[in-house]
Amino acid sequence: MKKLLFCIAAACVLGACSTVQEAANFANCKYTIRNIEVSDYNINSLGFDVYLNITNLNKKAAASIKKFDGKMTMNDVYVADINFEDVRIEPGASKIQKAAITVPMKSLNSKLVGLVSMGSASVDYHITGTAYFDTPLGEVPVPVDIGRRGSNN
Repeated sequence: MKKLLFCIAAACVLGACSTVQEAANFANCKYTIRNIEVSDYNINSLGFDVYLNITNLNKKAAASIKKFDGKMTMNDVYVADINFEDVRIEPGASKIQKAAITVPMKSLNSKLVGLVSMGSASVDYHITGTAYFDTPLGEVPVPVDIGRRGSNN
């Protein structure tokens, strides 16, 4: 009976260590804004598809994230919340994660609307947020800061 309990406890600990290591690997990922495309444009709002490139720098273990909650700015003007869930990146691999956002026109000034709609290189995109990992020890938050100067960079 003691051996059985010991085996079960050992399996749980090893499984927990694997999950914690996988969550820790996500903090070692490289995040970049790959592309931002206007997907919808009307009098009330602008719709965007934001593509984030996430690269797992670890060559031996996968990285996973339960959810990401963040905020996006354009030229230092808050425009929208950005969220995605359940991302897994294999060792040494990259993944393009798409997030759709809608920006109310009233939150943008007319100059910024013009720059964005023309795909101008003078728009600075910035995303800050928190990636959350679901581990046996509970939810672990990791801050993330992703920026790109100009839409053509």
